[in-house]
Amino acid sequence: MTTARDNTTFEKQDGLQRGDSLAASFVLIVALMGAQRLVGFARNILFCGVLEDDQLGRWSLAYSFLMLAAPFVAFGIPGSFGRYVESYRQRDQLRGFLRQTLLATGLLTILATAYLLATPGWIAWLVFGDANQWQFVWLLAGVLVAVLCFNVLVELLTALRLVRVVSIMQVASSCGFAAIGVGLLYFTSLREEAVMIGYGAGSLLAALGGAYAVVRFWRSSPPEAEHFESDTMWAKLSPFASWIWVGNLVGNLFAAADQFMLKHFSALDSLAADALVGQYYTSRVFPLLLLSLALMFASSLLPHLIADWEAGRREIAMQKINRAVKLTAVGFTVGAAMLLLATPFIFTWAFGGKYDAGLTVLPGTLVYCVWFSMIFFANRYLLCAENAKAGSMAFGIGLLTNVALNYFLAPRFGLHGVVFATGAANAVALAMTYGISWRAGMQWDRGIVFATLLPLALCLGGWQSLVVAALACFVGWRGGWLFVEAEKEALTEMLQGLVQRLRSLAAGSVAQVEG
Repeated sequence: MTTARDNTTFEKQDGLQRGDSLAASFVLIVALMGAQRLVGFARNILFCGVLEDDQLGRWSLAYSFLMLAAPFVAFGIPGSFGRYVESYRQRDQLRGFLRQTLLATGLLTILATAYLLATPGWIAWLVFGDANQWQFVWLLAGVLVAVLCFNVLVELLTALRLVRVVSIMQVASSCGFAAIGVGLLYFTSLREEAVMIGYGAGSLLAALGGAYAVVRFWRSSPPEAEHFESDTMWAKLSPFASWIWVGNLVGNLFAAADQFMLKHFSALDSLAADALVGQYYTSRVFPLLLLSLALMFASSLLPHLIADWEAGRREIAMQKINRAVKLTAVGFTVGAAMLLLATPFIFTWAFGGKYDAGLTVLPGTLVYCVWFSMIFFANRYLLCAENAKAGSMAFGIGLLTNVALNYFLAPRFGLHGVVFATGAANAVALAMTYGISWRAGMQWDRGIVFATLLPLALCLGGWQSLVVAALACFVGWRGGWLFVEAEKEALTEMLQGLVQRLRSLAAGSVAQVEG
C-alpha cells in the first residue's frame, strides 16, 4: 500500500505532479492571457472587418450553439473535476477516477456526434432558424468533437493546478484559431465556414498538447493505494455532476438566450435577423474578453479554495471569495471604462463603420458582462460546499427573467431592449447567487454591495465612466466601503509579492540573454 510519504518519490519524477501555487497561477494567467487576448482582439477585428453582419451573425449563433452543446454532451462530468480530482489524488486513487470519467465522456461524445449527423435539418432550424442551413450542422459536428476534447483537458489540468499548461493551451488555441481562420478567409471563398473550421482546428491543436501533458502526468503519478470502487465513485459523483450539468445548461442558456431570442422573436426576416445578431456580436467582442478572463481565474481559484475547505480552513476560503468578487468588480469596471475610450475609433476604423448599432449598446453589454464575471466567483462557495443545485437555481431564475423580458422587449426595442433585458437578468442572477450562498453559510462583507453597484458607472460612457469609476474606487478604498483593513494589508502584500516575482522573472530573462 502506497503511503503519503512514499508519494514524494513520484513527485520528484515530474514537475507536473507539484502543480502551481495561487500566486504563480495569477502571474501565468496575466502574462499568457494577455498574449491570448491580444491575439483574440486582432482576430475579431479582422473577422468583423471581412465578414458582413449577417455572416457574422451566423458565426455568433454557431459559437453559442457550441458553448451550449459541449457541456450539455459531457453531462457535467468534466465540471466535477475541480471538486473531486484533488480528493482522489490525495487518496492515491486518481488513476481509477480518470479512467471512469474519461471513458464515460468519450462515449457521450460519440453518441452526440452521431445524433448531429443524423438530424441536421432539425438542428439547423434550432440554431440558425432555417432548416436549409443543414450543411453547417455537419461542419459543427466535427468542431464539437474538437471543442469537447479541449474543454475536458482544460478542466482536468486546471483541477490538477497545472495552470501553466492550461495557459499555454489557451494561447495555442487562440493562435491556431486566428491563423487558420484568417488564412481561410483571405485565401478561399469560405466565409462563416472559415471561422468555424478555424475554431475547431485551433481547439484540436491545443488539445493535442494538453493530451501530451496528461500522459506525462499519468506516467509519473503513483499507483492506486487500494482497489478502486467505481460504484462508490459514481454514487458520489453523479448527483454533483448532474447539478453541474444543470447549472452549465442553465448558465449557458442564460448567456446565449438573448441571441436566440433576437433571432427567433425579432419579427424580422432571416437575413435581417442574422444581421442584427451580427451587430450584437460586435458589441460583445470586448465584454467577452472580460468573461473569458474571469472564467479562467475562477477555475484556477477553485482547487485552492477546495484545499482550504478540505483542511477545515473555511473562513479563509470565504475571505478569498469575498476578495475575488470585489477585485473582479473593481478591475473589470476600470478596464471596461478604459476600453470605452478606444472603441469609437475601433468601430469606425477597424470595423469600417459597419456596426454602429453595436457601438451604441456597448456600455450596456459591458455592465452585464462585469456582473456575469462576478457570478463566476460568487458561486465558488456553493461548489466548495457541494451545493451545485443551489447555483443552478440562481441561474435558472436569471434565465426566466432573461427570456421573459426579451420576449417583450426584443420585438419592440431591438438591440436596446435585448441589452436592457439581459442586464436586468444578470443583476437578478447575481443577487440570487449572493442570497442563496448566504443562506448556505457564506459570509458576505459590506463591500460586496458597493462592488456590485460599481459597474453601473459604465453607463455614462467615455471619460465620464472612467472618472466616476476611479473616483468611486478611491472613495471606497479610503472610506472602507470596499475593503476592510485586513484585506487592504493582504492586497498590498500580494501586490508586492507579484511585483517581486515579475522582477525576478525579468532579471532571469535578462541573465539568459546576456549568457
